[in-house]
Amino acid sequence: MDSTSVMAIFSALALGHSLFLAHYFWTPVTKSPSNFFLALLLSALIVRILKSVIVILVPNSPFAVPAIGLVGLSAIGPSLWLYLQAYKNLRFKFKKKHIGHYAWALLLVPAIPVLSEPQMYLAYCISVAHMLGYLLVSLLQLIKSRNKYGATEARWLQLLVGATFLIWSTFFAQLLVESFGTYLSVTVAASIVIYGLSLWAGKKRNLFMEPKKELNKELLGHLEDMGKSIEQLFTEKLLFKDSKLNIKKISDILSEPEYMVSRSINAYFRKSFPEVLNQYRIEHAAQLIRSKASEHLSMEGIARESGYNTVSAFYKTFKKLKGVTPAKFKR
Repeated sequence: MDSTSVMAIFSALALGHSLFLAHYFWTPVTKSPSNFFLALLLSALIVRILKSVIVILVPNSPFAVPAIGLVGLSAIGPSLWLYLQAYKNLRFKFKKKHIGHYAWALLLVPAIPVLSEPQMYLAYCISVAHMLGYLLVSLLQLIKSRNKYGATEARWLQLLVGATFLIWSTFFAQLLVESFGTYLSVTVAASIVIYGLSLWAGKKRNLFMEPKKELNKELLGHLEDMGKSIEQLFTEKLLFKDSKLNIKKISDILSEPEYMVSRSINAYFRKSFPEVLNQYRIEHAAQLIRSKASEHLSMEGIARESGYNTVSAFYKTFKKLKGVTPAKFKR
């Protein structure tokens, strides 16, 4: 058996693995929107990579095979973006307008039989650009919502977006270098990315559990409004710089009971109050370390400016969240 066949079989096994995962996560959109869109994302990848495997194993395959692969390619970006929208979001509701994100993929289905080879190439270019657009929007969404997730959840979403970007880069590579070797390499690379991603997430099943929906809509809306107000206090008023900040002070500012403030923080940021507070403080400290305007500040000064009373607490928290000490971060 030659190396090409071995690589194709490896990719086929990855497809079987992805098919199992897609089946595992498949659930009605009304019951679990995030798992539904994750299943759609995996299904779109299956369709796209399956096309590549068939072309490798059967070089003289019908023209319709690569054409169908375009449909899968065009559905990857929207599925990723909608997954990020729905992930751990109690207020997300699937609406008919969401189907519009799959308009390009749906348009390709009836067009496949009548597309010529030059038109197919143009459609492929559009599909690659279409996927990149959704990737960039997904990245912005992830950056915007980074303070609303726990460390493991944030890591999962970062890996998912990064993995999807790597897979996109393999599709883009096929536009730059048209050769069978490139075609084979990018197919295997995409399969490896899928394996690696699923192996990392496989040990963390809580990532895919839906948040409990015991809160009624009115209370949920109130908690989210409070969460937005707290976020504004942190981002605009820099309230986190108060070294003695606690739940009571925030409740006094918002004129809300302390237990409601605590519940709002847990529901809106999906973190505890200390986790949210440290997240904002360390991000502010990192900005000060990077800023030339703050070069005159010592690490002790940066710690105080970020809301820490002691340098030891600042160093410990900084290393925990950033992975390095403030001094190494500065270098």
